[in-house]
Amino acid sequence: MEHFLSRPPVFFTMLAGLVLATLGLLVLFPAVALLPMVAAIMVWVLAKVPVRYPVLILLTVLLVVDCAVENPYSGHWNSPLSFFGRLLFINLNVVTGVPGLGFTLIDLSVFGLSALYIYRRAVGLKTDGPVTPLPKPLVIALLVVIGTIVWMYIWGLARGGDPRPAKWQLQKMLLLPIIVMLFTVSIRGAEDFRLLGRIIVTAAFVKAFLGAFFIVFIARPQGLYTEYATTHSDTMIYVTGLAIALTSWSEEPTRRNFWRMILVSGVILMGMNYNDRRLAYASFNQCIIAIFLISPWSQVKRYAARAAIVMAPVFVLYVAIGWANPTGFFSPVNTFKSMLVGEHNDTGVMDYRDVENFNVISTWQRNPLLGTGYGHGFDEVMKLADISHLFEDYLYHPHNSVLGLLAFGGVVGFSGMWMFIALTVFFAVRAYHRAHPPMWRAGALVCVSVVIAYTNQCFGDMGLSSWYCTLLIALAVTCAGKLATQAGAWVTATPSPAGASGGTVEEKEGVAHT
Repeated sequence: MEHFLSRPPVFFTMLAGLVLATLGLLVLFPAVALLPMVAAIMVWVLAKVPVRYPVLILLTVLLVVDCAVENPYSGHWNSPLSFFGRLLFINLNVVTGVPGLGFTLIDLSVFGLSALYIYRRAVGLKTDGPVTPLPKPLVIALLVVIGTIVWMYIWGLARGGDPRPAKWQLQKMLLLPIIVMLFTVSIRGAEDFRLLGRIIVTAAFVKAFLGAFFIVFIARPQGLYTEYATTHSDTMIYVTGLAIALTSWSEEPTRRNFWRMILVSGVILMGMNYNDRRLAYASFNQCIIAIFLISPWSQVKRYAARAAIVMAPVFVLYVAIGWANPTGFFSPVNTFKSMLVGEHNDTGVMDYRDVENFNVISTWQRNPLLGTGYGHGFDEVMKLADISHLFEDYLYHPHNSVLGLLAFGGVVGFSGMWMFIALTVFFAVRAYHRAHPPMWRAGALVCVSVVIAYTNQCFGDMGLSSWYCTLLIALAVTCAGKLATQAGAWVTATPSPAGASGGTVEEKEGVAHT
């Protein structure tokens, strides 16, 4: 592409088009008059640098800025990052006022960077280096996701489905394999785990401090009621950040890693407290259990097991007292109690989520094998409160995305869409027990933790429709797959540039045996 742009006729033609576009926008839409100039500079830069750099920069920016589509701060405050969030997450025609731009900058970036990499491979450019491959079963599972989405879309429309909501039902899952491809060509392998950890922890810190500032200095002084501080999906960032801090110490229990874990965990737990999402605590507790079960009997695990045995009677007594009187010191018990028995368990009124889940399960029972297909909402067997004035398509996006996937895709659709989840855990755990560097093992456990947080978000809070859930599960898929290749957990004959030797897995194993 760089050679193509350097041709004089092409260069002057594009320069003339750039000038005309800038002048035209200056007259029609002055607010975005500089957009062609900015776009031209970005294209010039992208033509020279490997795809790795813009992808990692895009990941960092997306995780740090406000997720504008999820109504951050309950709509009561515009943080310094709000504008950038709107620019990235909301359709450009809404942000700029320019008609015809019915897409987001994320869509443009993902498809543009994918097209750039494919073009480079097609013409033989060496701008991007060699790639550590993912295990073939994982690649096949991601292709199955695409095929399943296409089938569910066709099946739904053939049964009279509405194509407009169908597009939003499938959007994030359709982008998932494409984002995994971008991460695959951008992340070298386990040697990038430290960089990725810093990106995620930085994003968690930004969310935590902005959320605390909003609650303490804006919401409380004004007496504002808010269900959350930043957004629901920030739970994914918080839990991943905590898993990074915990596993970094548990796999390499040095004094430095211990105090780093304390600092990082303290800030993130502050953010979780102000964000007030029950799923965050449930997910992190499940991550701790998974890490404990997967890891070998190290010194840290022995100390943790002994402490758990000693504290078990105290914990049981605490839960028993808190269950009957979940206030004050015992208020954390109420968080878990409300998830098990519903928020209105004492009033005799069914919780909204319980009614919604009942309706979604009833919809699934109508066609348990193939589901309704995309473009259909779930049946209101029990009438729900009408929230269409807040969320027009609420029947197409149940809070429980897992049950929703069963309702819309049946067992066939669910299996095709969810296969990659099981394989990601399989490769992460398999790689964990074959990896030697502590950072590699910690990375494997973080991948499992991301899967746990993702499935919880899907089960409890519309995770399939979340950008943060999509980005972080795509990252976990990529890292688990690359680690499995590098650690020899899955044999591949494709040359791998990552690792110490830079050869194939067979070559590395041969050297090790020698």
